Amino acid sequence: MDFLWHIVALLGTFIPSILGQNLIFGKGKILHFGPVGASIISAYSSVLVLMATQSFLLSFIAGLVAALLLSLLFAWLSLKLDSDAFGVMTIAVHLAMLSIVLNWSSLTRGARGINDIPRLPFLDSVFDFALLSLVISILYTLWIWHIDRSAFGRQLAALSEHEWHAQALGIDKGKIHIGAFLISGVGISIVNFLFPQYLMLLYPNDYQFPAFVFMIMIIVAGKPGSVLGVTLSTILLVVFKEALRFVPLAPSILGPVRLILFGLILFASVWWRRDSLFPQRRSV
Repeated sequence: MDFLWHIVALLGTFIPSILGQNLIFGKGKILHFGPVGASIISAYSSVLVLMATQSFLLSFIAGLVAALLLSLLFAWLSLKLDSDAFGVMTIAVHLAMLSIVLNWSSLTRGARGINDIPRLPFLDSVFDFALLSLVISILYTLWIWHIDRSAFGRQLAALSEHEWHAQALGIDKGKIHIGAFLISGVGISIVNFLFPQYLMLLYPNDYQFPAFVFMIMIIVAGKPGSVLGVTLSTILLVVFKEALRFVPLAPSILGPVRLILFGLILFASVWWRRDSLFPQRRSV
C-alpha cells in the first residue's frame, strides 16, 4: 500500500511543474528548455532558507521568489530572441544554474547534496504527503484548465499559430509570455518546496538534463497543449517509471534500459505528433 501512496505523492509533486511547462511548450509552442534550471534554483533557495531559519513560510517564499525571478528572465529572453536562439539560451541557463550549484560547495555542498531536510509538522508519513500533494495538484490542474479555456489561453494559442496575425489583432505578446512563464514558475515553486521534504534530500543529479527529457516526453505523449492528455500521460509514465524498479535487473543494466525505453517512447511520440509539434504556417 505504501508503494501506491508513493506513486500518488510523486504524481502530486510532478503534475504542477509539468502542466506549467505544457502551457509554455505545448500550448504556446515556445521552445523553452529551461524549467529544470528554474527548478534547481527554486529548490536550493527554499531548502537553504529552511535549513537556516527553520521557517517553512520563509522557505516557500524564497523558493517562489527565485522561481518567479528566473521565470521573468526566461520570459524576457523569449521576447528578445528568435525561437531557436531562445531554446539554445534556455539550455545554457540551465547548465549555468547547475554549474553554480555543483561548484558553490561551501553553500550547496556540491555533488553531495543536502540531507536531513525538515518536514512540515503534519507530514509524518507517505500517506500524508500523498494526500497533500494530491489536493495541491488537483487545485493547480483546475487552475490550468481554467486558464487554458480563458481569453489568455486563446491568445497564447493564437501567438503560437501565427504571431504576426495575432499581434495585428491587438494581442500583447509581452504580456502573454510573461503571464505564461509566471504561471509555470508558481508550479515549479510548489513542486520544489514539497519534493525535497518528501525525500528529506536535495540532490543535484535530480536536476540534470534527463529530468527535462522525461518532462518533454510526458508532454509530447499526452498531446502538447492538452491539459487532460498531459495529466493522463503523467500518471501512466510516472507509474511505468516507478514500476521499472521491480524489474529483476542489476542497477548498471536497468539504468541504460530505462533510458533506451524512454528514448523510444519520446521518438515514437514525436513521430506521431509531428504535425502538431511542427505545424505548417498558414498562407494567404
